[in-house]
Amino acid sequence: MIYALILHLDAPLQSWGINSRFQLRSAGFAPSKSAICGMICAACGAPKESSQEQDIISHFQQIKMDCFCLRNDGVMVDFHTVQNFRRATGEVNTKEPVLTHRHYWQSSRYNVILRSNDKDFLSYIRSALLNPVWGIWLGRKCCIPAVPIIQEGIMDYTEARQIAAEGCLESYTEVDDFESGTDTWYDQPQGFGKLHSSGREGRVYAPRRLNHDYSQNSSDQSDFFNF
Repeated sequence: MIYALILHLDAPLQSWGINSRFQLRSAGFAPSKSAICGMICAACGAPKESSQEQDIISHFQQIKMDCFCLRNDGVMVDFHTVQNFRRATGEVNTKEPVLTHRHYWQSSRYNVILRSNDKDFLSYIRSALLNPVWGIWLGRKCCIPAVPIIQEGIMDYTEARQIAAEGCLESYTEVDDFESGTDTWYDQPQGFGKLHSSGREGRVYAPRRLNHDYSQNSSDQSDFFNF
């Protein structure tokens, strides 16, 4: 039996950039698997490089993740200055601050399904998100959830999909083989870096194959991607 856990991601701002580097910090199109895994590690209180973190990552690689977008009011761009900025050449600029452009989805809602035959691990995730050890956010630290992330128990995948996909504008469903998918994202977490690192050094990701599909509920996609 395939069990499922629904995560309700609703906030004034969300940002899930997969290729968020250098001066352009993109918001991505949907929650990434690495970001969701990182959020779960924080909820469990798992430090970087710890055996607890590696155990969560190892179990999470066996989970399939589906995402359904229910609402989105376009992208907001914020501007930050960054000290000790690493350029594309690898050189660290120590002379002056660098202006970066950070993207956020506004007033967005996603339902994420985690599906697996390992009911115990899904129950472990559910308990951690109900009572997190550390703060959890939706991509960046300023993106605080507006509603409880957990609103249901563990259920059958078919039932979970009916709930999560209601009112869906577009979906990203993880598939088992290349031919069944339309997109490849490098967001399957392998490691989150060193203990006290806040940068990308030491982070390792593997590819994940997805099927990206628009729903009949989304009649005008030109309004959806309102940059």
